[in-house]
Amino acid sequence: MQPDDTPLKPGDEGPPDAPGVGEDACRACHGTGSVEGHRCAVCNGTGKVLQGIGGG
Repeated sequence: MQPDDTPLKPGDEGPPDAPGVGEDACRACHGTGSVEGHRCAVCNGTGKVLQGIGGG
């Protein structure tokens, strides 16, 4: 598998091709991409972050 060269957003916990990582709604903006009328700094305005999934 080729590594994904997409830069991680501040809220991402790992790269998209890492085992145990999945896409989730940003907790800071609740998936809207903005906070108080400004682009969300956690998800960079996408409304999505990469979170660790599974138990541990």
